[in-house]
Amino acid sequence: MKNRLAIYGLFILCHTAWSVTGYAQTSNLYIRNGNKAYAKNDYKTASDDYQKALKDKSNALKAQFNMGDAYYRQGQYAQAIDQYKSALTMTNDKVLAAHAYHNIGNSYLEQKKYDESVKSYENALRSDCKDDDTRYNLAYAEAMANPKKQQQQQQQNQNQQQQQQQQEQQQQDITKQNAQRMLDALDNDEKNNRKPVQPVEKKQIDKDW
Repeated sequence: MKNRLAIYGLFILCHTAWSVTGYAQTSNLYIRNGNKAYAKNDYKTASDDYQKALKDKSNALKAQFNMGDAYYRQGQYAQAIDQYKSALTMTNDKVLAAHAYHNIGNSYLEQKKYDESVKSYENALRSDCKDDDTRYNLAYAEAMANPKKQQQQQQQNQNQQQQQQQQEQQQQDITKQNAQRMLDALDNDEKNNRKPVQPVEKKQIDKDW
């Protein structure tokens, strides 16, 4: 499984004004502090800071998404899923939606809820069909969700390989048999067309003594 979590900070949603209100500045500060704590693997502090930033609606999307990442890192997958789903209700951005669905799929996968993870990865690909990481995870989740089907597919592949090997061996045997027949036929032709060897007559030289 390929794990990919994206922390959304000041590099997205740049339309948020810094000077709207004093509280907006405080909210941005919480986002930055949360990102710093996340970078230091202090996910508990990061999630607390993101929670505080949620009070400002202008930063709610960033805080919601990042808090999902923080919960994920703490192994609190159910809470992470809730945060990602909340983030999805706040945006129409396809890239962000693809990331959220991808992370939801990862969270379900960690809980061994394979059918749910498959659906989430499929939703992610609907938002971004070129995402190879999601496509890889989807294949993995499908294999885990249908182990019997996976085993049947592997058995089918093995049977096909064995059949191909048998066909190749049969073809080689036929080729050898044909070659031997040709050699035998040539040998028989040579024997049939061979002229009998005439004895050499000894010539007598008459001498006049």
